[in-house]
Amino acid sequence: MNISKIMTKKVSLIDKSTPMNTVLSIMDSQEIKELPVVKNKKYIGLLIYYDLISQEASKTDKIEKFIRKVPTLSARDGIETAISTMQTNGTGAIAITDEDERLVGIVSDYDILKLLINSRVFDALKVEDVVIRRFPVLRTEDTIGKAQNLAAVNKIDGLPIIDNFGKVVGQVLLSDIMRYVFSAYAGKKTDKKAMDRNLPAPLDKNVMEISRRELPKISLTLNLRKALEIMLFNKVKGMIVVDNDGKPVGILSRLKILDILSGRNIGDSIDVQLSGEYDWDFILLVRSDINKKERFFFNFANITKIKIHIKRIRDISGKYQLNLLAFGKKKINIKVEGVIKEVLLQEAIEKLENALEHTKRNF
Repeated sequence: MNISKIMTKKVSLIDKSTPMNTVLSIMDSQEIKELPVVKNKKYIGLLIYYDLISQEASKTDKIEKFIRKVPTLSARDGIETAISTMQTNGTGAIAITDEDERLVGIVSDYDILKLLINSRVFDALKVEDVVIRRFPVLRTEDTIGKAQNLAAVNKIDGLPIIDNFGKVVGQVLLSDIMRYVFSAYAGKKTDKKAMDRNLPAPLDKNVMEISRRELPKISLTLNLRKALEIMLFNKVKGMIVVDNDGKPVGILSRLKILDILSGRNIGDSIDVQLSGEYDWDFILLVRSDINKKERFFFNFANITKIKIHIKRIRDISGKYQLNLLAFGKKKINIKVEGVIKEVLLQEAIEKLENALEHTKRNF
């Protein structure tokens, strides 16, 4: 399926000359995290929430210094291409343009995951399979400024706030930080002096002022499809994962879920990357087969990355070539050929294991 079927055609966009104040108002009111920018009606890049926070944008800044030149796609491109482009550029949305570089739509991680939510790849996984286990936390005495810095550095939406017992008592979303920083915190008093001087609201205020308590939390054992349904319903990019005591044990991110669909970071201890001609069932197979040997590969040979590329051999009907490249104490390259991709994978992993055993005997 190409992305023309799921892209949003009515796109909010801004001209390069638009004042930052207007930009922030649009992003806040429409809860937009990526906003396309045009010049002479032609696309030139995206404005991204994380960039505005990390570079401490102010209302008086010109937007051109924050424009990121993220490449565009054609409406004819496939969903796999959209996923790969998002992962490569670290964005949650990609602009769609025509032959004249005019914006015709935008596709987001939300659009893609909403379409694919019934895919059996999600039923085969649990939250614990894709959760981000290294994540920052805030305490009830921390400031909004600290929340801003942690969100920007870690690029995580949905920072947990914990009490003295380590239990989650609140959550801060990226949009809440932005809304407060630019003195647009809906329904609450902002710093009048700062607004008069056209400056951001003070960042030394307590983070609990912008904390949310009503957002749902999920467990490690929850089916990934069910967790994704909750995320899409609440329109959040990240959710806190808690244990039975209500303590945070991870963050579930929409972009991390896209990692699985793109064949990247699909290992636990080892960075496993998949490329070439494969489907999502093959992703699950790679993850399962690598995980069975992952501890051995990691502990014994210090393998930190495995790249697997599969392609069809030209001029030979139905035959594939699979290349497995492992990076550890030494680089090992395995090449196998055959008709059944699943068998090729098992053969490549077996050859890798034999190569490591041979290396062990020689030392």
